[in-house]
Amino acid sequence: MLRRGMETAVGVSNISVVYLYVRSMERSLAFYCDLLGIPLEGDERWVEAAFPGGPRFALHAAPDGMGDLSSGTVSVSLEVEDVDRAADLLREHGVEVGEALREEWGTAADVVDPDGYTITLFQRPR
Repeated sequence: MLRRGMETAVGVSNISVVYLYVRSMERSLAFYCDLLGIPLEGDERWVEAAFPGGPRFALHAAPDGMGDLSSGTVSVSLEVEDVDRAADLLREHGVEVGEALREEWGTAADVVDPDGYTITLFQRPR
C-alpha cells in the first residue's frame, strides 16, 4: 500500500485532464460553455479548456455502442465566484441544482449536466 508522500513507480506528478464522455456535443457545449462559462475549444469529437495552474477539462463524444454514462464514476468540482448566483442562473435554464452546502472549507452545490453527470460547483470561503 502506498502512503501519502511516497513516490510511485511511474512518477505521477499532476492531473493532466479530466474528461467526460457525452452523448450530444452540442447539448453539452450549451451547458458547459454557455451556462457555466468554460472556454472549451476543439472539434465535434473533443473539446477542452486549460485552467491556469490546474488540469485541463474536456468533453469527448461517446463512441457508438458505449453503455450508460454514470455520474457515480466521475467526480468533478468546478470553482465559481458565487455558488448562489450560479445556482440561480442554472435553475432559470432548467438545470437540476441541489441545495448549497455551507461549511468552513467553502460552499458547494451539485448540478446535473445533460448526460446525468453530477458536477459540483465550489466557492472558496470569503
